[in-house]
Amino acid sequence: MKPNYYFVKIISFICIFCLSVSAFDKQIPDPETYFGHKPGADYKMIRWDKIISYFNILNEQSPRVKVEELGKTTLGNPFILAIISSADNISNLERYKEISKKLAQGKISEEQAKNLTEQGKTIALITCSMHASECGPTQMSPELGYVLATDKSSQIERILENVILLLVPSWNPDGNIMVTDWYRQHVGTPFETSPMPWLYHHYVGHDNNRDAFMLTQIETRHVNNILYHDWFPQVFMDMHHMGNGDARLFLSPLYEPRHHSLDPLLTREIELTGAYMRTVLEEKGKIGVMHYAKWNHWRMSAIHTCALWHNVPTILFEAAGTPLATPIFQEESRFTSGRGGGLGQQGNNQTINYPSPWQGGWWRLRDIVEYSYWSCIGFLESTAIHKDKYLGNMYRMARNSIEKGENQAPYAFIIPQIQKDQNRVANMVNILISNGVEIHQSATSFNSGNDEYPSGTYVALLSQAYRPFIIDILGPQLYPDRRQYPGGPPESTFDLTGWTLPYQMGVAVAEAKLPFEADLRPISKAEPPAGKVQGRGEKYFIDHNVLDSYRAVNRLLKQGHEIGWAADSFISKGKQYPTGTIVAAGRRIDEIIENVAQEFNLQINAGNPAIDLMTLKPLKLGLYQPWTANLDEGWIRYIFDNWEFPYTTLHNADMQNRNLKSDFDVIILPNISSRSIINGHRQGSVPDKYAGGIAQTGINALHEFVKTGGVLIALNDSCQFIIDQFHLPVKDVSGDYSSSEFFCPSCILQIELNNTHPIAYGMSKNVDILCFNSPLLELIKADELSKDIDYIPHDKLKVIGYFPNYNPFRSGRLIGEHILRNKPALVEAEYGKGKLVLFAFRPQNRAQTHGTFMLFFNSLYYGQAEIESR
Repeated sequence: MKPNYYFVKIISFICIFCLSVSAFDKQIPDPETYFGHKPGADYKMIRWDKIISYFNILNEQSPRVKVEELGKTTLGNPFILAIISSADNISNLERYKEISKKLAQGKISEEQAKNLTEQGKTIALITCSMHASECGPTQMSPELGYVLATDKSSQIERILENVILLLVPSWNPDGNIMVTDWYRQHVGTPFETSPMPWLYHHYVGHDNNRDAFMLTQIETRHVNNILYHDWFPQVFMDMHHMGNGDARLFLSPLYEPRHHSLDPLLTREIELTGAYMRTVLEEKGKIGVMHYAKWNHWRMSAIHTCALWHNVPTILFEAAGTPLATPIFQEESRFTSGRGGGLGQQGNNQTINYPSPWQGGWWRLRDIVEYSYWSCIGFLESTAIHKDKYLGNMYRMARNSIEKGENQAPYAFIIPQIQKDQNRVANMVNILISNGVEIHQSATSFNSGNDEYPSGTYVALLSQAYRPFIIDILGPQLYPDRRQYPGGPPESTFDLTGWTLPYQMGVAVAEAKLPFEADLRPISKAEPPAGKVQGRGEKYFIDHNVLDSYRAVNRLLKQGHEIGWAADSFISKGKQYPTGTIVAAGRRIDEIIENVAQEFNLQINAGNPAIDLMTLKPLKLGLYQPWTANLDEGWIRYIFDNWEFPYTTLHNADMQNRNLKSDFDVIILPNISSRSIINGHRQGSVPDKYAGGIAQTGINALHEFVKTGGVLIALNDSCQFIIDQFHLPVKDVSGDYSSSEFFCPSCILQIELNNTHPIAYGMSKNVDILCFNSPLLELIKADELSKDIDYIPHDKLKVIGYFPNYNPFRSGRLIGEHILRNKPALVEAEYGKGKLVLFAFRPQNRAQTHGTFMLFFNSLYYGQAEIESR
């Protein structure tokens, strides 16, 4: 019988395809062959450029892998996403993305959701090693990619058929390069395990996992877009290292407390996924795995916890760390005995959440790679087996949120557009939009309760999928009163317990506690009023209340123009201007002032009144950068770069210069302990150039700097350095109480300001501040001062901000509010010709506290400003 022509063509195509796939597989080298060693081998680190090259090979040679560059990192390196699934799924990615989006938003019917659940694939996100020294997951990623690209077992085929893996091989490529280069430079030397003396992210170091909702860093925004704009994954695993004092691995579920706003289905899916993964690890002999311990559900600042508020069940992976690729031997007798503060840890003992304790021995980077690999396989197997649950439950959680928002108070958060700083309002609204929140704007005025709101008001309706996020980003946090045992001290907290964004940013927001009607239009971006210049004159008046005004001030000063603050209120063309109004003048300033107004959305008026001014000088600003890799210093650099503040980085040797005043007018000590400032790294623990602190020589130089007219600013913990070394009649009393009497690990509190003081220009009388491991200052009475110490006189001190004589609590965790009352929080002291400024809180914490940036920025200019009559 003559063969069918089309049948022959089909068979030929299949043969050619199979041969081509086989050829692809043969062209893909395994990681050990490609890198010259197994990932995780002793004393070997794989650098980002080689990892990129390997994933490019997978992309070119395997139909199962598609690599996309999402953009660049902070330092300009490629940030990639590897999409891994079956060839058929890879060819239909847009369809599966659309299914995932519709289920996540919950705006379709039950029947439609059921059909899409059957058609869809689990989209699973894995992110590796955002903390670059926690390198195991990134080192593992080529091995996982290779197996998924080449393995033809039924186990892998099932995963690829049902799951689309989104693999971020490195969240922090810049850090991988830094850490790898540092390790290679020192491996085989006495400094092989020395800490790197700078941050492993250009700006934020370890705090890249504290940037989830604020989205200041480009790497965070890349992952945020995967989660809430492009892919809407149903499940997410974020991979880290932890300390190595007991368990070899922690896998979610996290410990108590959890927020009541989170959907219970989240907890159940996390339990389901984590239990499956732990079972796989136990089968493979990977013991020492713990859950329900160490970290709690409460904080929103981490990307893996923030995802919970977006209905994404998330697994936190934390492997016991090593000093990069250097193996360590650990004796069980030297393990930690457990954390006295609680959080589910009971030492290296068998418990229900830790059934197979690790007994000690050698621990290597290769061990971490293997724990990482099998955790990923367990994670992917679970997402393949339970595909319909993950997809269906994402829809159910979205619907639960929508229905609660329609039937329960609050019904919305209302954000008035017209506030003192409309730019800041728009900025906050855009942060919400970037986090996937649907924002509307009113086309006409409307009423909510007894309040009337004008057209243009922003509204976040709570009948939407991300209702939990909206409630807990715009509303206050009330941390439960958890104790280590009944009647005992409070249980330890982890990171921030209160983060209410309107409080941090100084933006007014109102809850709609009753249903209301309004003509609302969805928006994709909030726009502040367009900047403009009105009137004519030689002087230009800029509103000090607007945070973006500092960008204009720095730009104009850099270009040589004259800038000052009005020393008193004044009237120009019938309009009253308050004390502190920014006044700009200068030759040919009229040629650029319009551009400045438009670029920074500033409302600038012109006129010619006679004004007494505090004239600002161009900044000669020094920022102390210790060799101990200080997070706060990095955040300050980020803020300065974004607000165009000129500054110079000062290291220990620079701080020991007796002529500091000739080069600098202002020096900033970031949040850092006195011991770290003075002593730094122990001699012999790091290369000599990075050992030590500023020592007595630096202390003497700072004394001379301030005496001769310099301004020394201390933030949070560094206040103690100034108190001790400059003999202020002030003490930190936070340690004078038991934790049952006073416990303020982190919270948002309200203080009152003397806003006639230049440091508080542009501020309201009351302001919310963030206290996070902050000192609690108290003025020492004159009759209690030691006669052996030459203290700065009390009349040289000015208290600019202080806790009120009422409960200052706003959000977070606080015991003993009465102890705070009337105590100083922001203090200025005169010393010689100069000034000392102490912030006993964090005015610029993680670039989130826009509401107190102004205090910090004003303090930079204030010390060198001069009064002039014009």
